[in-house]
Amino acid sequence: MTVEEARAALAEAEIAYEKAKGTGVRNVANASKALSAAKRALATAEKAEAAGVNVANVSRAEQLSTIRQAEYTAAQEEAGRGEKPTVPPEDAEYKYDYVWRSEVGGRGGYWSLVRYPKAPTAKPVVVTDGTDGNGNKPDTSGYKVVDGILYFNGQPFTGSYNGQNYQAGKVVPASSGNNGNGNNGSGDGGGKTVTRTEYIGSGANRVLRTYYSDGSYTDSPAPVTVSSPDTMTATQQDAYSIVVDRLNRYNLGALAPLIKKLAIQGATEATIMLALQEEPLYKERFKANDARRAKGLTALTPSEYLNLEDNYRQVLRSYGLTQFDNDAYVSQFLANDVSVAELSNRVVTAVQRVRNADPAVSNMLRNYYGIGQNDLVAYVLDPNQQFQKIERQVAASEIGVAAARQGINAGVSVAEQLAAQGITQAEAQRGYATIADILPTAEKLSDIYGTTLEGYGLGEAEQEVFNQLASAQRKRQRLTQREIAEFSGQSGVSRVSLGQPQRGQF
Repeated sequence: MTVEEARAALAEAEIAYEKAKGTGVRNVANASKALSAAKRALATAEKAEAAGVNVANVSRAEQLSTIRQAEYTAAQEEAGRGEKPTVPPEDAEYKYDYVWRSEVGGRGGYWSLVRYPKAPTAKPVVVTDGTDGNGNKPDTSGYKVVDGILYFNGQPFTGSYNGQNYQAGKVVPASSGNNGNGNNGSGDGGGKTVTRTEYIGSGANRVLRTYYSDGSYTDSPAPVTVSSPDTMTATQQDAYSIVVDRLNRYNLGALAPLIKKLAIQGATEATIMLALQEEPLYKERFKANDARRAKGLTALTPSEYLNLEDNYRQVLRSYGLTQFDNDAYVSQFLANDVSVAELSNRVVTAVQRVRNADPAVSNMLRNYYGIGQNDLVAYVLDPNQQFQKIERQVAASEIGVAAARQGINAGVSVAEQLAAQGITQAEAQRGYATIADILPTAEKLSDIYGTTLEGYGLGEAEQEVFNQLASAQRKRQRLTQREIAEFSGQSGVSRVSLGQPQRGQF
């Protein structure tokens, strides 16, 4: 559909909507849905034209997918992703690079400068006089040389380090070795060779044991170290940053430590997102998806979920219903697959026909259905209540009020039946005004002639006025003719009175 065609269809839908007003709740609802569909079609056509794509003769889902792809490509070109900025030179502590950050939904992005700490070099600190120059003993943690003695974690080191063997912190000749009991002994100087190596212990206490051809061995500290986020590779840093940016938009920044752990373990962006979906915090954020699956509905993607949330909240805020702008209500709308158009209709009903309505309508809702004033709006917005039922109940209450103002008590079943027929409040007011005019006389005549003629009551009056039921009209006419005949001396029998009465069902 072209933009011109979509605009023409929208104009027709607006005319149809205006004509539907006053013709019944059902007609107005159908016209409103058609108007919303026409607006969506125009928006899609305008987006397609702006993106320069043809979306004719395809489904709406395919249309949106094609438009998004075109917008994404245009946004990437506009952002200049192919023109990576010049990387600053590295300094004493960091290396630098630019990585591409995609926006949520894949629509464009930007180049972001990232710095990576350089890996520290493992060199012992040499202190020649055993002090730090201020008369203080130096820190002897890790590898350090103090007064010619090599220390490891504060203890004189025995083993191999940087290609040399040490005993009690002192360098020993290459011919010396360990006697197998951890004590250094003399070798035969015949040029021993390494036969094998193995790791002994675990964690921070792990050592590398080297065995020689003469049966001796040496132990070298080889603690297990775990990479920290500061030493992530460029690829890992990129995956981490992209996922963290995305989760911050979901208000899930608390999962950042887990994301770092997964990135360091080599998980890709897609793998990280898949793993996060099993986290309780993530499930709680998108909890409506569990309810949707339980009802046989398709789970929403995070992007779809967030877009619907935003649209729901915008509708509620635009009508001042901020008390319902909370996660509990929004989650119910999502779980029950409430469309934005349906929510808009519910809000209009809640505000214009309930909250701002005549108090008599609120009272009639309570009389008919036990819905209190404080619960009216919440009842209308409750997604567990079918909107068609809510509309019918509100319309029935309006009809009941119209009858009450004429001194007539319309039962809830009658009011609901009239509402189902599409009788509006204005039509009910006119109809019950007519009934109030003809009913007293008809009831009086029924009392007088009811033994010989069929009576005429409220039910017959409602059938005659609202359903144009001929049989009900004939009952009233026979009573009137009988009354006239009584006063004129005639029998009151006519072709009309001799006709077989027809009984109508309301």
